[in-house]
Amino acid sequence: MKLVFLRITIFLALSSLSFNPIFGSRVFYKKDPGRKLVVIDAGHGGHDSGAVGKNHKEKDLALQMALKLGQMIESSLPNVDVEYTRSTDVFLPLYQRIGIANKKKADLFISIHCNYISNSKTKGTETFVMGLHRAAENLAVAQRENEVILMENEYESNYEGYDPNSPVGYIVLSSFQDAYLEKSLDFAAKVENNLSKRGLSASRGVKQAGFAVLRRATMPSVLVETGFISNEDEERWLSSEAGQLQICSSITSALSSFFGKDTPFRSSSPEPVLASQESIQKVPKEKSDSTENNVASPDAMKEAFTIQLAAMKSKIDTKVMGGLAHLGDIHIVEENGYYKYQLGEFGEIAQAETAKQKINKLGYKSAFIVKKRQTR
Repeated sequence: MKLVFLRITIFLALSSLSFNPIFGSRVFYKKDPGRKLVVIDAGHGGHDSGAVGKNHKEKDLALQMALKLGQMIESSLPNVDVEYTRSTDVFLPLYQRIGIANKKKADLFISIHCNYISNSKTKGTETFVMGLHRAAENLAVAQRENEVILMENEYESNYEGYDPNSPVGYIVLSSFQDAYLEKSLDFAAKVENNLSKRGLSASRGVKQAGFAVLRRATMPSVLVETGFISNEDEERWLSSEAGQLQICSSITSALSSFFGKDTPFRSSSPEPVLASQESIQKVPKEKSDSTENNVASPDAMKEAFTIQLAAMKSKIDTKVMGGLAHLGDIHIVEENGYYKYQLGEFGEIAQAETAKQKINKLGYKSAFIVKKRQTR
């Protein structure tokens, strides 16, 4: 009798785990190493409506697109599994959303949102990665999306005292730089490229800002603003079946490219490695402090060093690599099908190491020193 009771108890327990309205339709406890797992997060939900347009709420449109995206991924990419942070209209704290992805050891986290601004003529898509905002408009987007924290119980302890209404709070939040910044930027660029190719709306580019939902991610993670719900034309498009399918198709294509070309990155480099100097494009630096002391003159040296920030299949705007201007110019080296983003030129390894440590503190944890070819 006890054995029968035990079996029934186990069966009921497993049945209760097969579907959860908060954590999605399926629960994975052991991910197949031969497969990829994507966690899709529909922004807002429940008593948190998010942005409100003339006829629709952000929480509803985000959920509709999230579910369509998941279905499209599962049907188009057979080796990719999908999980949802929510599959119904429920409220879920921001810290729990990325926590779900971390716990399940996801390979990618995608948060779906609709944008809002007081200027009703503004339109376009934006894809954000975690980082220090470099423009007031980026901060405004992050502040709006993070306001939901105030609806959460005990939010002070869950976010280490972070106040979404305090400008200082965003400096603290930006310290949780994306440990997978290069891959996050790579996927974000692919999303924006695919959206713009389909002519859905003007791409406003890849940007960085302090989003609480992306903090402490242990995988590449992005937040996609699919369009402005404050623009009537764009709201109509975002709420249409055709519009949502086009958006989801663009993200799925980006995902296929991202997983199909596994973008390598390095977390460290104990010894400087040699890089060729072919096809170097110099990107003019922004206003910065003088770099004369740490940029070596070609006439006075036989070897030089640089800092490699990332290597990607996609070419991105170097402006998203904010906060580095005072350390030197950013160069793009095109080599073997990759765009390698390198900063500065240093005559001594000690100078390069000092710069690398500063870069690491700014969130570029995988930056490493590269030895360039001799200049004479």
